[in-house]
Amino acid sequence: MKKIFSVIFLSISFISFSQKRIVVGKNQDNGKYIDGHSFSYKPGDTLVLEAAQNPYTYFAIDNFHGTKDKPVVIINKSGIVKMVNGIAINNCTFIKLTGTGSTDKYGFKIEDPTWNGVGIDVSGRSSDIEICNIYIHNKTYGFWVKQEAACADSLQYPNWVISNISIHDNLIVKMGQEGMYLGSTDPYGGRSVMCNGVSISPIPLRLGNIKVYKNIVDSTWRSGIQLSGAQFGQSEIYGNIIMNAGFELNTIQGNGISLGGYSHAHVYDNIINNTFALGILMLGSGLTIIEHNHIDSSGYLAGKITNGMAGIMVDTRPTQPIENTQVQIKNNFIGANTDHAIRFYQTYPTFAKGNIICGNSGDIKVASGIDWSGCK
Repeated sequence: MKKIFSVIFLSISFISFSQKRIVVGKNQDNGKYIDGHSFSYKPGDTLVLEAAQNPYTYFAIDNFHGTKDKPVVIINKSGIVKMVNGIAINNCTFIKLTGTGSTDKYGFKIEDPTWNGVGIDVSGRSSDIEICNIYIHNKTYGFWVKQEAACADSLQYPNWVISNISIHDNLIVKMGQEGMYLGSTDPYGGRSVMCNGVSISPIPLRLGNIKVYKNIVDSTWRSGIQLSGAQFGQSEIYGNIIMNAGFELNTIQGNGISLGGYSHAHVYDNIINNTFALGILMLGSGLTIIEHNHIDSSGYLAGKITNGMAGIMVDTRPTQPIENTQVQIKNNFIGANTDHAIRFYQTYPTFAKGNIICGNSGDIKVASGIDWSGCK
């Protein structure tokens, strides 16, 4: 029995010593950049930012890799860590960024009086990242999860998928553009870059299995949550509160939730109030399910009224190769709007058969030629 206890003790001791808490200092510019290639750490280690060192300008990591069972954790300590520029995560896998290191609900506060930059930026060959309990205020973008067209083959479709990104329990207030900009809005490769003196138009990296839930997004100049190019798996957007979207007063930008080209998603249990444009815009492909959302005042924002704004609007966009679109819109409450509660267009004739629209409040307008039915 004594031998067994000794083995257990040694095992526990090994675990405690093998996973470290590393307090991260900062440079003279009040920021910190760390490259995992030249930094001593192991999967399961925790990088600690202390509130006692406030204020920070930025915190950025590159080439850090945890494992599924032992992610690298980034956490605050002893209060709210305050930052101006934001946090960047590039070429990283199995990372958890969390503001739960103190009793504060949001242990990181990223705020810029000049409204510049991105609060949280995830880019490059990144995947399996969880981000929670962050307060972002007065930035251009709250979250930016994407990799635009790049010269390196490794950063071009189809050579990587930015996947398994979880964004939850964050507060995003007053963004100069989107609250969340997830995926490139040009998934077709229409944006050129100069590479060794030659202009090329590579297809940017696509996304997969993105989960966005239990966030509050309030007062954005463009859309609240925008997901594009999420072609792989089935992304989820649920349990969010999105309000006051579209202060740029742009009729094609101020939506509550926007699903761009190639996106497959399940959108449910969200509250969306007061959007200059649409409550939910769906332009994706494959199967998308939109259900149990509460959408009100689409086309109504701060005394402005925009005509032609539906609670939920669906249309098609081209894909290569052609991927048919199938939609289920079920049991949504749709209140005031300036068009129809639900409207289907068909810019490209790529709707699959068997679309479902049922149990929603408000009226429906569906373009001719689209096969749909109520609930069975």
